[in-house]
Amino acid sequence: MTEAGRRIRGVYLPVSKVTAVRPRQLAHWVSKRLGANAVILDVKDDRGRVTFSRQLPTAQGRPHGAVRQMRKYVEELKKSGIYVIGRLVCFKDNFLPRQYPKTAIRDRKTGKIWRDRSVVSWLDPFSPLVHEHIASVAQQAQQLGFDEIQLDYVRFPVESGARYAIFPCRTTNQKRYMAIAALLSRVDQELSIPLSIDVFGLTAFQKGDPEGLGQSLEHLAPYLDAISPMLYVANWPRPVWEDPKPSRNYSLVHDAVRRVRQRLGDQIAVRPLLQGFRFRAANFGRSFIHNQIDAAQTAGSSGHLFWNQFGNYYMVSVVWQRLDRLQPKDKPDEPPPDLGATEVAKRDE
Repeated sequence: MTEAGRRIRGVYLPVSKVTAVRPRQLAHWVSKRLGANAVILDVKDDRGRVTFSRQLPTAQGRPHGAVRQMRKYVEELKKSGIYVIGRLVCFKDNFLPRQYPKTAIRDRKTGKIWRDRSVVSWLDPFSPLVHEHIASVAQQAQQLGFDEIQLDYVRFPVESGARYAIFPCRTTNQKRYMAIAALLSRVDQELSIPLSIDVFGLTAFQKGDPEGLGQSLEHLAPYLDAISPMLYVANWPRPVWEDPKPSRNYSLVHDAVRRVRQRLGDQIAVRPLLQGFRFRAANFGRSFIHNQIDAAQTAGSSGHLFWNQFGNYYMVSVVWQRLDRLQPKDKPDEPPPDLGATEVAKRDE
C-alpha cells in the first residue's frame, strides 16, 4: 500500500451526494471546503446496485449504473490529490437473486428468500457465483482508476431473524470465516490495487469468530492491505452510548485500534471508521469528533475515516481545519502510548 493509503483522513459519500454536483465541483468541495484527502464512493451499494455500469454479465440494465460519470469523478478527485476508495457491499443485495435465485440465503420458515429487518435480501457467502460477481465488480471498478477497493457487509447476517437463515450453497462443514477468506482470496486475485474491509467493532476485542460473523481477523489478514473497524458509539449497547463522558468514547476507539494493530502487525493499515452523525451521541459536536480522531491517532492508526450516511460533514470539516491550524508542519510523529485495556461492550447492535 502506498503512503497515501496510510495517511488518510476521509469520508464516505453516498451516490446522491456524488451525483448532485459535477465531477470538478465534487473534487473542489472534498479537497478545499471539506479538507479531506480521501473519499469513499459506492461501486456496489447497500441494495446491490452496481453504480458505475449496466453492462456486467451479472448486473445489467436499471437500476445499475446510477453514476454515469464515475470515471470522470475518480479522475477529478485524483487530480485534486484525493485518494479514492471504492466501497463494494458484498452480501446485502436485492438484485442478484432476481437474476440468479439460487445465490440468495433462504428462509427456513417460508422456503422463500430470507430478508433482513430492512427487507433486503442477502447473498449466500458460500456461493461460488456470488464470489465471482463480487470479484468482477471489484476488477471493473479498478479499471476506472480507483486507488483501493473496500469490501463492506463482508459478513454473515447475525440479527435475531438470521436464526432462520439457510445457506443453500454450503456443501460441507466449512466454517463461516473460511467462506469469507475464500471470497477475499478470489477478489485479491483480480486486483493490483490495495484491498481493505470494514468489520464490526466487536471483532477488535474477540479472537476467532464467536458471533458467527465470519470475521476472524487472523484468517482474513493474509489477503488484506487495510482494515476499518466500525467504531461508532451508536453501534454499542445502551450503557456505552448513554454515557456522555468523553473518556468512554475515547477508550472504545483507542483500545480497538491498538488491539487490531497488536494482533495483525504493521503490514496491515488500521483506519477506523468513526462516527460523523448525531444519533446516540450524547455530546455530539466538535469535541466529540476531535476525541475520536485523537484516540485513533494515539493508538497508532493509519489515519481515519468518517461515516455519515447522508454525506454531511460540516462538524468534521471544522475540526480538521482547526487541527491544520494548530499542527506544526515539522512536528515529528510520536509513538502511541500504551494506555491499557478498558472495559468494552460485549455486543454490536
